[in-house]
Amino acid sequence: MKPALERKVARGGSTVAELELRAVLDAAVDAVIIIDSDGSIETFSRAAERLFGYASAEVVGRNVSVLMPEPFRSQHDGYIAHHVRTGENRIIGKGREVIAQRRDGSLFPVALAVGRIDGLDPPRFVGFVHDITDRKRVVEALRRERDRAQAYLDLAEVMLLALDSSGTISLVNRKGCEILGWPEDELVGRNWFSTCLPEELRGDVEALYTRFFDGTVSPAHYAEHEIVTRSGERKLIAWRNVALRDERGLVSGTLSSGEDVTEQRRAIEAVRKSEQLLRDAQSIANLGNYETTIPGGHAFWSPQLYAILGADPAAGPMPVEEYIEHCVHADDRERFLQAWARILREGGPFDLEYRITRPDRSVRHVHSIARVSLDPEGRAQVVGTLHDITDRKLAEEEIRQTQDRLTQFSRLSTMGEMAAGLAHEINQPLTAIANYAQALQRLLAAPADVEQEDLDLALGQISAQALRAGEVIRRLRSFVKNREAKTEIIDPTRLIADMMVFAEPDARLADIRIRVEAGDGLPPVACDPVQIQQVLLNLIRNAIDATIEAGASSREIVLRTRLDEGGDIEVSVEDRGTGISSDVAENIGHPFFTTKASGTGLGIAISRSILRAHGGRLAHRPTPGGGATVFFTLPAMPGSDK
Repeated sequence: MKPALERKVARGGSTVAELELRAVLDAAVDAVIIIDSDGSIETFSRAAERLFGYASAEVVGRNVSVLMPEPFRSQHDGYIAHHVRTGENRIIGKGREVIAQRRDGSLFPVALAVGRIDGLDPPRFVGFVHDITDRKRVVEALRRERDRAQAYLDLAEVMLLALDSSGTISLVNRKGCEILGWPEDELVGRNWFSTCLPEELRGDVEALYTRFFDGTVSPAHYAEHEIVTRSGERKLIAWRNVALRDERGLVSGTLSSGEDVTEQRRAIEAVRKSEQLLRDAQSIANLGNYETTIPGGHAFWSPQLYAILGADPAAGPMPVEEYIEHCVHADDRERFLQAWARILREGGPFDLEYRITRPDRSVRHVHSIARVSLDPEGRAQVVGTLHDITDRKLAEEEIRQTQDRLTQFSRLSTMGEMAAGLAHEINQPLTAIANYAQALQRLLAAPADVEQEDLDLALGQISAQALRAGEVIRRLRSFVKNREAKTEIIDPTRLIADMMVFAEPDARLADIRIRVEAGDGLPPVACDPVQIQQVLLNLIRNAIDATIEAGASSREIVLRTRLDEGGDIEVSVEDRGTGISSDVAENIGHPFFTTKASGTGLGIAISRSILRAHGGRLAHRPTPGGGATVFFTLPAMPGSDK
């Protein structure tokens, strides 16, 4: 037999070509299915059997749509018929992904490629089916990982930025787009330096970046610099950088995280300035602050507190017990301990002025204010201030001494104005003494005619008039001498009666009567009697001068005491003089303002100061019918029966 014929016939009557085709089909990894123009299956490879779960004999002769789910199953024959009729390739010659159906009804994704076998009429078609389930699973896993990575990028509250070797943006997350003001699709692919850096930084930063790639420098792990947003706004970004390397280990780019610290830095700077202002203010005011937790907790002293105490900041805050022992003045220590124990026991404010002793043994006056609260563990948290008031104390003492000198001067001035009346008041008993002494001499010259009763009368009058003159001088000396202020509980009526010793002689010389209308049952007042008498004498002297100046027909001054509506004692001096004009009223009480040709202008000013120190006030009102009524008030003693 010839070799050509040997190729045509083989075992079972099959041709060699048919055997070769069968071998190819059986060896194929992908399923191979051949169908006729009606869609009936003619060939079903072993891979197809494995893939679909059908034996070849079960499907050969059946429509290939048996391998498809709906709606593709009912549409398939129409596709084939349309192709045979028109030649249009909707499926033929095109690879596509479709859903296939196994014998057990399960569905799975496949890649399908269909080809037409040329030269046959009617045509036949061959399909190659590849199970892409694993590939789909891998792709889906990759997609999930990509989505998860993108979610991580987008959830990050910092900018994530990847640049390649040329500085082109290859990755930016959602936060980065928010900070920069660009959408991602417009930002990726742009040059970072020319797009997002301020012009003055651009050259230096870009030059440094290029040096990463020749190994000259490594990317800075941390850096801060400004960027420019799409709108032109500048923001300060804190960067953390790592180098990206290729398979050869060479730097291929950078990955950076950037945190917008613009507001944070502004806040830090604001806090820094605020703290500096606080330190400056405390230094100027000489005021320190402290915090402490009792027992045995955290303590804090401000720098100025160390300065006030003369303590070394390096030694840290002292415990309270040590502070009391080493800093609080020994004479004030017991008072401090009592106040401190009270706030720890009862709460409430701590407000105490006391002295401290510094390491150089100098003594300073301080004023401490504190409040106490409880922490979650029930411990006392004390927050307070310490104010060095030494200068204030010295100034107050100097003012007090000046005030005392002015008050003394005012008393002397008042007595100088009333000198004529006082001289007359003293001369009267002295004249009486002289007259009785002369009479006594005459009686003694003629002892035979002397009656014992006449002698006793003369001697009694001499003694009485001497006591009268002595009392005036005693009160005068008490009134004008320089003395410390002394508070006494005194009846207002007695206060006025004692003062009349000085006021009445001056009034009599001016032919003016002083009428006293004292309220009944007035409560006592706490005052320095000499100082209040000084105020009253000054007002009476002014009333005498106003009455003389006006030439009033009613030459009377009325002195009244009463309980006012506020419960204070009011003492008023009423005259029928010229009254107080609006111009004078505006300036009355100002130091050195006076309407008298020889006045000092200090009387009313000092009187007002004295009354203010006593918790009272000085005012005036018109007298009905003409003149002025000047009055002052003093607080009545608490608990008095009014």
